[in-house]
Amino acid sequence: MGKGPIEEIHEETQAEREGKEAIEASGTFGASWRIMLFRAVRDDSLPLVNLVCSTHPSAIHEHFTSGMEEWQLQWESTRWYEFRESTALYVASAYASEKVVEWLLANGVDPDAVCYSKQTAIDVVGQCDYKQAQVAAITKLLKAPRMPPQPPIQPTLFAKIGYEDHLKTVYEEVVNPEDPNGPKLRRAKRVTETVVRCKVSATYKSYWLPPKTNYELRLRKVKSPDWKVERTQATHKVVTGLEPDATYEVQVRAKNVAGWSDFSEVVHVTTPAAKREVEEEGGEE
Repeated sequence: MGKGPIEEIHEETQAEREGKEAIEASGTFGASWRIMLFRAVRDDSLPLVNLVCSTHPSAIHEHFTSGMEEWQLQWESTRWYEFRESTALYVASAYASEKVVEWLLANGVDPDAVCYSKQTAIDVVGQCDYKQAQVAAITKLLKAPRMPPQPPIQPTLFAKIGYEDHLKTVYEEVVNPEDPNGPKLRRAKRVTETVVRCKVSATYKSYWLPPKTNYELRLRKVKSPDWKVERTQATHKVVTGLEPDATYEVQVRAKNVAGWSDFSEVVHVTTPAAKREVEEEGGEE
């Protein structure tokens, strides 16, 4: 009797358990992720916010309620009309959800994002659920100077080697076998010159940073004082022009309006060794 496929056992993390418990408590079974996020920021449920944003990371920066129907907002809040074009920070501030506000700001959301009636988060703190201690704490958080973002996670690297063949003709002087004492002959030799191309592909997703964040990737050979620097707004970068059989160290950092983050942890990658030989064809003129 044949054996069935072996099922991989997945150990549930603490964050996943807390997220599921939060879903059960909030009654969001089958609800869209936008409804789940609205309830999470309204109810100050940080585990549920983490769970939703693990699959929709850009949601914390967007006016996510613009994708909700009016009847959905009416069901969730008596002041639904104020949340038709709202960010998670705006909703959390209105409901004095201190833990969520602190988490959102720590993960780089813009406190100056304009929402309903050209208001920002600080204009609506505690309007839907006034709690004096939380309102004071949130107001202080929103008025604090902006901080640079957290450094991205260390890059995932993949090194690759390629070869390009360039055919060229070179000349050399040789003795004329029919007249050894006479002028030398020029002999043409066709040479296939192989050029080695090495590159490293780096991926450095930073889940909570908004789209079009500026990143700076730097790379250098181990023990070299000189960095090769690449800047981009993508979370993937290919660095070319590297040497074969060399070990490089790579770091990345991110930037917001307050400045650059620290660099990520150093990660190393070794390029493949070159294996192809130069081929030659000889001939005489």
